[in-house]
Amino acid sequence: MSNLPIKLTPLHSVSQQCNAQLIEHQGWKISQVYTTLEEELEAARQRVAIADVSPNGKIMVQGNQAHAFLTATLDLPTITINAGTSVMDVKIYRLRNDIFFISTLPGKEEIIIENLMAATQESNQFITITDVTHGRSEIMIVGPDSQELLSKLCGLDFHPLVFPDMTAKQSSFAKTIQLIIRRDILGLTAFSVIGARSLGEYLWHTIIEAGYEWDITLIGQLALNTLQEQSSK
Repeated sequence: MSNLPIKLTPLHSVSQQCNAQLIEHQGWKISQVYTTLEEELEAARQRVAIADVSPNGKIMVQGNQAHAFLTATLDLPTITINAGTSVMDVKIYRLRNDIFFISTLPGKEEIIIENLMAATQESNQFITITDVTHGRSEIMIVGPDSQELLSKLCGLDFHPLVFPDMTAKQSSFAKTIQLIIRRDILGLTAFSVIGARSLGEYLWHTIIEAGYEWDITLIGQLALNTLQEQSSK
């Protein structure tokens, strides 16, 4: 049995205040259910829902030769700025010519970083690899009304022709700087909003306030798992 301390997300106190059922998942304490699975799934499918997915692994890879490095190390195809792709079990997004963001499942970032660091030792390219998992909150907004909700808080155009699935852009969001990634689930529009850990609670409450008109609902890991499992069938 591991003696490592349980990691808390930037929104742990919010989960406690909302009387969520908490579980341990990959070393993190997360919200399993807020109300009932049925209510949470209905909100995600019919309106809009919000979830704390901060335990997702988050890695920044920077350097003028970052694309060539990732191509050699992870077999990354050519991707344009603000676009992303799936490689094995990770998703990689190009934010600038020299900056890439890697998203992994909780706990999987460690092996990716280990592999990347080992590759830098064999390369003459100057690459910076930074694990920002603990320093960032990640809030997911999912549902058919999510685009309208985000448009209240951000000046980006979220129309699917402009902001399709796997798009990633850094922008002002609720008067803060956030990385916004579209990552649809089972045909449902979904976005992750990623930013400084210290702003997590502020952002969470701001999104909920903006989502009142759509009856925004808090959902936990069980509902997210259910949606993901159905999307893989």
